[in-house]
Amino acid sequence: MSVQGPPTETDSRSEIAALLHEQFARLTRQLRTLELPQGMTPERLSALSVIEKRGPISVTALADNEMVRPATMSRMVSALVDEGLVKRTEDKSDGRGVLVSTTAKGRRAYQRAQEQRLQHFAEVLESLNADQVVAMRGLTSALERLTVLLDKTAND
Repeated sequence: MSVQGPPTETDSRSEIAALLHEQFARLTRQLRTLELPQGMTPERLSALSVIEKRGPISVTALADNEMVRPATMSRMVSALVDEGLVKRTEDKSDGRGVLVSTTAKGRRAYQRAQEQRLQHFAEVLESLNADQVVAMRGLTSALERLTVLLDKTAND
């Protein structure tokens, strides 16, 4: 028979990590199912978001950011080019390189999809009480810090 003492700080942090992981997985799945405009997929919206915020960007850098193989991202970029949402331009610093950036149509499509998703998300947040909203505000700061720390450990 073993006697357990009070939970340690490590136990508590492990428990929090497990709870956060579970809730993030559920939230991610739910966010992926939010309705998007015709022809927009969560993957396309994510790629357009990165291109809009960080573009012009190489397909390789975009693939790294989205954590997919360059060949996979190249196919997605080709589809986005075919739809007029992004354009390719030569990389002036690398004669063989190509950069992608959003077109006006792509920016509008991204903004429309993002606004639609954020509006739905905000409507759901309306169901929270004032204390929960304050907690969510604090959580956003903590998550931002956690993301920075995770990025650092991934790049070490």
